Amino acid sequence: MIEEMSSDSRNYRHDLLRHGICTSGICSSYQGTISECLEHHYKTKYQNLGLVGRVEEMRCETPTSKYKVDAIDLTISVFLGVYVAFVLSVTIWLEIVKNKSKRDTSNNRTLTRTQKCLSVFSIFDNMKIIVDVRHQDKDYMPFLQTIRFVLSVLVIFGHVKGFDKITPLLNPDSYEKEAKTWFHLFFSQGKIIVSIFFVISSWLMAIKFFRRLKAEGYVDFGYVVRSTIKRYIRFTSGQILIVALHGTLLVHLFRGPLWETIMGTEHQMCRENWWTNLLYVGNFAVSDGICLIHTWSLSVDFQLTVLGLLILWLTQKKPKYLFLACGLVIIGHIIITFAYLFSNHYKFSVLFTPEVLFVKEWQATWTTTCSNLAALGCGLCIGHFSTKYDKEKFITKKVYANLWWLITTVLVVDTPLASMYSMTTWYYSHSRWFTAAYGSTDKEFFIFGIAMLIFGLSQDIGGVFKKSMEWAPMYTMGHLSFGAYIIHYTFLNIEAGLRRTIT
Repeated sequence: MIEEMSSDSRNYRHDLLRHGICTSGICSSYQGTISECLEHHYKTKYQNLGLVGRVEEMRCETPTSKYKVDAIDLTISVFLGVYVAFVLSVTIWLEIVKNKSKRDTSNNRTLTRTQKCLSVFSIFDNMKIIVDVRHQDKDYMPFLQTIRFVLSVLVIFGHVKGFDKITPLLNPDSYEKEAKTWFHLFFSQGKIIVSIFFVISSWLMAIKFFRRLKAEGYVDFGYVVRSTIKRYIRFTSGQILIVALHGTLLVHLFRGPLWETIMGTEHQMCRENWWTNLLYVGNFAVSDGICLIHTWSLSVDFQLTVLGLLILWLTQKKPKYLFLACGLVIIGHIIITFAYLFSNHYKFSVLFTPEVLFVKEWQATWTTTCSNLAALGCGLCIGHFSTKYDKEKFITKKVYANLWWLITTVLVVDTPLASMYSMTTWYYSHSRWFTAAYGSTDKEFFIFGIAMLIFGLSQDIGGVFKKSMEWAPMYTMGHLSFGAYIIHYTFLNIEAGLRRTIT
């Protein structure tokens, strides 16, 4: 019966034990190895049920870490110490200079070029830029910051729930019941929710490109190179610090029941595969052990940025070629995803389980570039329309506005609901053809709805809804959301590694 239940991917794997055991209590008087002691313990405990267990993999947590402080750890420590001291010194010095300039009423000089360059490291100057809503660019739609903030909150909360599934559980039956609730199933729709980030990124990239094209008449290839470098610097400046910390210092800071299992594993992966993060190919290395698994989305975003810039540059003279290219990208996404799901008999979505991050089914439907191409195609096309109708209204009649409300509501809301409903009913009984067809098109419907939503908001449709999306505090929260996304996984790892109570 256990084998039959465990073979069904809907159910919790009862044949895999995921809890810690204090061996000093049950193995102190046993003559033999710890693994033999544990096998004997479980045979004795469950022999009345006719069950026999064996130890296939075991990790021992001890008070002493097996990771020693090496030259790399010391180098990173010195660098971080110097950098923190530099930032604090620059911040204090610039504040002194500004206050002195304010008191000297006879001298109204501004900051020198050197002081302006150093101001990028000033804590106060950066906080003023983030908090002061007067810096927001009205041309680039302030409602986007609200979307970014809400998405980041959903993703982070989903990861919090996910961490509860990979740490020891008190009762597997409670997890199985929770896995079938709508609340839990909502966070299983991450593959379509995360695609909103890629739509927004592609949309903004297209707007900036076409505005430059309209102003100059032609965009040279140097723009593609510069935009790629800017994107790389923006992503890498925050990511490289977290990768360095996980690969060096963090593993030495604390000890806990799961510290070696969680932080030690992350430490090894960051030591071995740090280069995949810096080259933004980490989404291809998920099965091999990506450093900071949540950064797969940054790799996909960067790859889509490069591909999108090339498409825009090659089709700038004839917009019809842009729509052709976007159509081919979307069709290619459907064909590749269909073939992959069908040939491997994969499901169109995955449930949160302790093993989900290590199965190719999750990697195929979430982390590959091909599985997110539709977001690029829709983002580029809607960016073209947004630029073309930048100074005029495209949706002028009330009937069109009502139609926009209907389409966006149906596609954005009903697509995740349909997938969630299917996972509670016929998710495990449908044919391979239906699985592949649904799994290769559900994201397209959702992405098209998001593209319609963004375009409508840029056309000043939405009334109270749009005004609430442009609430001033959301501008600040939206700017902070990227940093929160980068660093939140570190805190989740630390909390899980130190956790001493059964969840």
